[in-house]
Amino acid sequence: MQFTFPCKKKRCHNRNFNFTLLPNCQNGKLYRGRFTGLSVEITDHVQGKSLYESGCFGKGSKSRGGPASGDDNETLLLGIEESCFLAYYLKILEISNPAGSLMDFQMFLKEAKQMNDRFLENLACYLYLKSKNWVIKSGIKFGGDFLIYKQSPRLFHASFLVIVQAPTDLDYFQSKNLKGVQRVAETSDKDVLLLTVQRETIISNPEDIQETTVTETIVRRFNYLTFVQSKQQ
Repeated sequence: MQFTFPCKKKRCHNRNFNFTLLPNCQNGKLYRGRFTGLSVEITDHVQGKSLYESGCFGKGSKSRGGPASGDDNETLLLGIEESCFLAYYLKILEISNPAGSLMDFQMFLKEAKQMNDRFLENLACYLYLKSKNWVIKSGIKFGGDFLIYKQSPRLFHASFLVIVQAPTDLDYFQSKNLKGVQRVAETSDKDVLLLTVQRETIISNPEDIQETTVTETIVRRFNYLTFVQSKQQ
């Protein structure tokens, strides 16, 4: 059976929108963010707009998507996984704590794990998905960890709702719960992507994440009509 994943363009998408997958520093100037305890905030309006338009990172503090309210006081809010990716893997973002001191990887990791004890598993999956050129946004609205898009959310609907789990998480997602998430995803024409993370080493620096293994499983109900059509082709 031939597998295809949903990849629907939005009807009112901006045809003149130029999508780029990753940002780069203008004139070698790093982006600057402040850790708030919940996210990393880019207070510079120009930097925030640039960062969102180059890879769709973060969301506007006064908008549903990017900083589009027109208010110069609107900031860009980055999730902890994408902040870590930009700061310690791409090395284009400097993160400071509320006191104004720069945060190194260990300091950021400590704060992130206090926010979410599954942060390292989520980070491993974030990097795994980024290596496949997905655009990644929060999936909490649909009961998952991430939503992933082929390109910008301005152009496409999300293709997958991503669930992250470790082999030891026997009760994290039971089959009945996964069934419920799958039904939620199906109502918006998404599939569920289950990512299982195996981490055997202690993460003390960004390079240690390479020792982590991510296995993907696509959860989809069997569609007899699609199966027959695939066989006839």
